[in-house]
Amino acid sequence: MMALLMAMLVGIGLALWGLHSTGSKGRGRRLSERFAAYSLPHARVRMASRLAHRAPQASWLRMPQPLEARLSAAFGWDPERLDQYPLAPPLLVLLAALPAVAGGAYAASLAGGTGWTSTLLIWVLLARWVFASIHRKRADALYKQLPDALGMVVRAVRAGIPVVEALRTVGREIPDPTGAEFRRLADQLAIGITMEDALKRLARRSGLPEYRFFAVSLTLQNSAGGNLTETLDNLADVVRKRVATRQRGHALASQARASAYVLSAVPIFAASALMLINPRYVLVLFNDPRGNIVLACAIASLATGLGTMKAIIRRSLS
Repeated sequence: MMALLMAMLVGIGLALWGLHSTGSKGRGRRLSERFAAYSLPHARVRMASRLAHRAPQASWLRMPQPLEARLSAAFGWDPERLDQYPLAPPLLVLLAALPAVAGGAYAASLAGGTGWTSTLLIWVLLARWVFASIHRKRADALYKQLPDALGMVVRAVRAGIPVVEALRTVGREIPDPTGAEFRRLADQLAIGITMEDALKRLARRSGLPEYRFFAVSLTLQNSAGGNLTETLDNLADVVRKRVATRQRGHALASQARASAYVLSAVPIFAASALMLINPRYVLVLFNDPRGNIVLACAIASLATGLGTMKAIIRRSLS
């Protein structure tokens, strides 16, 4: 049973990887050539940048749109953020299957053959947790760098530099990931994408309400005019104050995080000490079926407590 399940998971992963290998390279190269052919001269230089070289990877999968939407919704990756992942999403999903199989094997040892049904649930939850962690880490970095980016745009516009050139300057001067997002925005504007569509894509990729407000402000200024510098300056000041408040909150919550780490480490140290003093007390948890159930309940209780504490801390700092 375990061999069959393992073969199915490997087969699914190889199928996804095969679709990635056959569909992304040729089409991505053709798309980059077409973009380079119809771009402005200065845009061709930007298309040679690192961001432009990574952009063709966004078309990693050539499959029907409904199937791609269902897979991305099930496992938690975003088709518009493919360049943000350290590995291709199929490979990350395949790697998440390995601990899922281990968890399913442990569940099968406790509940028999029906325990293997938990493998799929563990697989999906683990993959979604991995992608959510990547999205959250990038969103935090974008949020912290946004005030500096807005301040640079405001200073450039006040100095008489056009808005598009000011956005390109932010892409050159601000570190990644904010610099990469603004370079992408400038490249999209250079190849003829409208300001409104490019800003919508930026706001959707960031997943932050502050970027949506920035997109709305810039779109309204581009279509109806207005005092853009004052609006962006106020937004930068608000975000800067919120970042400072969040950092103070993290400092105040350090005691709660330390308590969570200590509480999670105490059972491990206690079990290690008992293993050295009297191994028979600990081996019962592994050798006896009733001990396996107690161990599974203890692990689930500890994970639930740590997750609850982390969620409370994150919600209080949001």
